[in-house]
Amino acid sequence: MEKSEWCDVVALSRQLGFLPFLYHISLEENTFSLMPKSVASQLKSAYYELLKQHDSINWHLAQLRKNNPSSLKITLLKGAAYIAAGKRNAAYRLLSDIDLLVERKFLNDAEFWLFINGFAVSVSDEYDDYYYRQWMHELPPFVNSKSGLIVDLHHNLLPISSKRHINASLIVDSGTELEEHYIVPSDEDLIIHSAVHLIQDSVFDRSLRDLCDQYWLLTDYIEQNITSAQLIDRAIKLALGTDLAKSFSLMSEVLNLPLTDEESDFVKQSLRRKRLWVLEKRCYIIMLHQPVKSEWRVKHHVASLYLFVKSHLIKMPVKLLIKHAGMKSYKRIIGLFKKQEKGS
Repeated sequence: MEKSEWCDVVALSRQLGFLPFLYHISLEENTFSLMPKSVASQLKSAYYELLKQHDSINWHLAQLRKNNPSSLKITLLKGAAYIAAGKRNAAYRLLSDIDLLVERKFLNDAEFWLFINGFAVSVSDEYDDYYYRQWMHELPPFVNSKSGLIVDLHHNLLPISSKRHINASLIVDSGTELEEHYIVPSDEDLIIHSAVHLIQDSVFDRSLRDLCDQYWLLTDYIEQNITSAQLIDRAIKLALGTDLAKSFSLMSEVLNLPLTDEESDFVKQSLRRKRLWVLEKRCYIIMLHQPVKSEWRVKHHVASLYLFVKSHLIKMPVKLLIKHAGMKSYKRIIGLFKKQEKGS
């Protein structure tokens, strides 16, 4: 490969969060020594960054467990859960934050718990704070005053404004307690939540990483359980079968995941009445094959805009979405005027 091609590989891998994965693969395939030194050093640096990040997360989680005066039941989500449960994809997973879940009735206790551990809400805008607390599935992000680590405190997998939000106790009660009051969701729920996050996310820089998370989790799950029948049943019970079916379809298309007859029937049954799925799937495929952002073409901008709007329509009713978009636009315009006044 030419030097410019290596630059593209590193830039795209960094954007997608795949540098640690490339490091692992290059060692397994004995190709690390064949890379240009500048490329090898970046992969190695990303791997050491991952180790440092995981150590920091494990340390913070240990401190949070020690300083838990109310004996709150804390459920880890996404990357933190993969690390705690020793999942294969944790070895490649860079995290931007820690995602935690508590039942909504314990939110006040959980917020106090984070406060005494040095975390404070990072949102200072009153409307944004109200928006999170009134409509979303999580509180505004909490930031540690010393380390800068971010904690997202969830009370649901889906926004309260969504018709499909579920009872968080279903996730908590079916999880595995690794230590007292320290829970990791079941393998089924880890996969389902990953699918929900992919399908309903409004940021697409790392969609391929999220899809690969599901692929690795699913293939390991099938090795242990032989079939995905329990996973499908669980998704249907949580009313999240559509998200899992879409994820199956994308893994089959993009990652060449072979679907069993049962899985194919599940996908067909779940998506047969979703008339816009063909267009939505095409948009996902475009974004899952995206180049570095600076090289996005019109199709990437159109696809990301369509998926962005779609994700917000899932999260909230149209009237609320219009009201929210109007308020955010108003605040941005006011902010621009204030900047111009300061500049003059």
